[in-house]
Amino acid sequence: MIANVWTERFPVRSYEVTPRGTASVPALADYLQEAAGHHAADLGVSMQDLLAEGQAWVLAHLRLQIRRLPAWGDTVLVHTWPSGLEGLFATREFLLTTEQADAEAALARGTSAWLTIDTERRRPLRPLKVLRSLEPPPRDHALEHRFGDLPAPDRCDSEQRFRVRYHDLDVNRHVNNVRYLEWALETLPGDLLQSGRCTALALQFRAESTMGQDIHATAQIDRGGSRTDVRHRLVHAADDRVLARATSRWTPPRADVS
Repeated sequence: MIANVWTERFPVRSYEVTPRGTASVPALADYLQEAAGHHAADLGVSMQDLLAEGQAWVLAHLRLQIRRLPAWGDTVLVHTWPSGLEGLFATREFLLTTEQADAEAALARGTSAWLTIDTERRRPLRPLKVLRSLEPPPRDHALEHRFGDLPAPDRCDSEQRFRVRYHDLDVNRHVNNVRYLEWALETLPGDLLQSGRCTALALQFRAESTMGQDIHATAQIDRGGSRTDVRHRLVHAADDRVLARATSRWTPPRADVS
């Protein structure tokens, strides 16, 4: 069976924008996650389908290149499609546009890698049979990628601590992936968030966290010329076990993506 390309519309709501009037980066990640979930349901492999079999989807890697953040009131179109298997990973592509834009003027492009896990043993499983028999649509990858380990910070330039709340949890009763992204970005200094524009992002998820646990987030911030590169790290505060690593790139608001 050849998989289709799933397209879903998301209006940018007032509660999804930053003080600058554009959608936040976590809001974009929410759109991707929602569209991926709906397409998985259309293919017969929704989270509910898997949970009934004692399995679950887990996002392992996400890479995103952002040309422009949509403004409050815009409608974002998320185009997403499965792009194959890489070992235990099922890969999925994303293209974000507006209703008026073509692919060349995409708001953002992304790629991702997902695992299915045994919900009791919390261990990865071989990709589902339906995924092994699925033929990706005849489209290029939205974003060239290499899903390797992301570099850890060499030093701590900024840090924050967070406690996992009930509303941070997903249906699996573990912290939602987008919450890790929020915590990583919240660790950055206000001047970078206010004056900088996030143009590239990569996340690698390593472990899970649950309600009541304390999370320690750190960032190494390297400013130079027209861009700032950041290495992020989130760990369990109790034992320093790594939950996620990330990298982000920031440029002045009017700078071109390089």
